[in-house]
Amino acid sequence: MARRAASRAVGSEGSIQGRGGRAGGNGAEDARHVFDELLRRGRGATIYGLNRALDDVARHSPTAAVSRYNRMARAGAHEVTPNLYTYSVLIGCCCRAGRLDNVIKKGFRVEAITFTPLLKGLCADKRTSDAMDIVLRRMTQLGCIPNVFSCTILLKGLCDENRSQEALELLQMMPDDGGDCPPDVVLYNTVINGFFKEGDPDKAYATYHEMFDQGILPDVVTYSSIIAALCKAQAMDKAMEVLNTMVKNGVMPNCRTYNSIVHGYCSSGQLTEAIGFLKKMCSDGVEPDVVTCNLLMDYLCKNRRCTEARKIFDSMTKWGLKPDITTYCTLLQGYATKGALVEMHDLLDLMVWNGIQPNHHVFNILICAYAKQEKVDEAMLVFSKMRQQGLSPNAVNYRTVIDVLCKLGRVYDAVLTLKQMINEGLTPDIIVYTPLIHGFCTCDKWEKAEELIFEMLDQGICPDTIFFSRIIYSFCKEGRVIESEKLFDLMAGVKPDVITYNALISGYCLAGVDVKHEAWEICLTPVQVQNTPSGMLSVPVDLILQSTRNKDKETAVKSINDSRSARCR
Repeated sequence: MARRAASRAVGSEGSIQGRGGRAGGNGAEDARHVFDELLRRGRGATIYGLNRALDDVARHSPTAAVSRYNRMARAGAHEVTPNLYTYSVLIGCCCRAGRLDNVIKKGFRVEAITFTPLLKGLCADKRTSDAMDIVLRRMTQLGCIPNVFSCTILLKGLCDENRSQEALELLQMMPDDGGDCPPDVVLYNTVINGFFKEGDPDKAYATYHEMFDQGILPDVVTYSSIIAALCKAQAMDKAMEVLNTMVKNGVMPNCRTYNSIVHGYCSSGQLTEAIGFLKKMCSDGVEPDVVTCNLLMDYLCKNRRCTEARKIFDSMTKWGLKPDITTYCTLLQGYATKGALVEMHDLLDLMVWNGIQPNHHVFNILICAYAKQEKVDEAMLVFSKMRQQGLSPNAVNYRTVIDVLCKLGRVYDAVLTLKQMINEGLTPDIIVYTPLIHGFCTCDKWEKAEELIFEMLDQGICPDTIFFSRIIYSFCKEGRVIESEKLFDLMAGVKPDVITYNALISGYCLAGVDVKHEAWEICLTPVQVQNTPSGMLSVPVDLILQSTRNKDKETAVKSINDSRSARCR
């Protein structure tokens, strides 16, 4: 009898849900209508039907679902009793609606798996301490034992917040807590990667060795992480030792493992070993992937060996690999650096023919390639072609074009480009303003340079010591000491550092004997260099002494010593 009643109830609910879906309203309205109608039926509705309706509401509006659950709770157990699935839907809604505290306050009596979305939400919001409290205290109070999913989420959350030591301590507690989450290789991998991310390889290696003590054998992820870290530190001998241990323990390296070693050999300048390892990789039955080829090509192109890089590129098809945008960018950059514009354009045509459209980085490579050859008109043509291909220039593209125009003396064109950049809603930064101000200083337009500095300040961009020192150094290197002095005078509110003074002193020395007294004045003024670390001014002082006549050197040295003694008193 009860079974027939339940069957009729389910059938009736199905008809209500069917009518809701055909009501002509939108999906959100239909879902809310179905839930409301079922709830009004009280005991005539099953929790299965209400859960299904609540899930539909949640899909459209988590907030509306929480509101309807509250109505369901107020109806009381005599009407309908929420179950595990109900709470699971509700917790997911609270997470998506940013109302995680509601879940914590309500204290549902549920199973561990139901807490997964809540813990994920808390960790994503950087509230790992709250997640830790739930796993270690509240879940037990609510009658549920943390499982492997709960522990994994918590450990990852701690590691993501650079709290890997706490994660390790929690991991070490697990064998004794009697829970449903014994330490395993996944949990150890999480902590090991956390230590590597924090730049603490010693603790990562110690945790790796602890695995063996606990009788937990590392897997391919563990070994690959250790090898990647060693290769990053260019400790290739140790990396190969770990690789041999890995194979000896019956764990076969994967492509990621091999790529780490190839990258390590390339970054340490051992191309022969990298190529040899590529051959070993193939003989071991592990096919190289696009990343492997990109790593080798990147090293070759950076060392101006584009012909060899092109051979690898051409071999990719034989290996059944399709070059990606990174592959093309690597080789394009190599040709651009080498000045091989014909090869660069041929490769660009091949890229488009293979269905890969140029992105912002590709256009930047082309612009820089023409700029290097002082073909500014061609560079500007490439810049304009971006829009023709439906690609709006980004901040990096504008930065490159402005720098190119300034270096070639077309400062006013650069200013127009800056205005265009601002009109398109892009915000220039200090890197954009540096070549502009340098360009106006170079052509003796000091008022314009000062105007740009104040424009920077109005936009909340504060020129710092590095900004001024870089331009002053550039002028001094060219022997343009007067321009350096004028720019130095514009450093209102910015405290020069020892690099600024070194640049000025070197500039005075290189400019000739008639301005040597200016160098001495800077070097011997206690106020200006009182915080200078010992020995920092030794190079400029040596320059002054080298350019001082022999009969004056004794007097010069005495002046320096007297000045230093005065600063020490």
